[in-house]
Amino acid sequence: MAQPVWTTEGGPPLDARDVDAFEQRYKLALPLPHREFLLATNGGRPERDLFKLRGLPGNPVGRIHFFFGLNDPVESSNLDWNLQVFQDRLPPGLLPIATTEGADKLCLSVAGAEAGRVFYRDAHARTGTNSLHLLAEDFGAFMLALQSDALSPIVLKS
Repeated sequence: MAQPVWTTEGGPPLDARDVDAFEQRYKLALPLPHREFLLATNGGRPERDLFKLRGLPGNPVGRIHFFFGLNDPVESSNLDWNLQVFQDRLPPGLLPIATTEGADKLCLSVAGAEAGRVFYRDAHARTGTNSLHLLAEDFGAFMLALQSDALSPIVLKS
């Protein structure tokens, strides 16, 4: 990625075999930018955590609380756990990759014509209304568009 997003509190270091095993276990292929992000950070709290939301009146900005990783000792911080817990609440082909400060999820499409796109899933959408909102055409574009403010985590770089 051209402009890396640093994180704190990510899971243990990964290698390509860890990501390969996840993909094989769930019969999916992660887009290269997301795969590279996992290998570099293994999830965590991002230093640039604000994203623009379109289509939600009165709620133009969201904040990422945590990106999910692999092999994290905190079960709810894992892609596996989130995929299993939310599979019945999400359309097929969506992988929950992050959570907001509330219960909303950021999801990556890993199947079909929308593969690679990043979506916001509004956990509080009323029945019969749209709960999915497109955030970006791909993970790389989404990451480049993230912003920060005074409430964003500060990542010390050496």
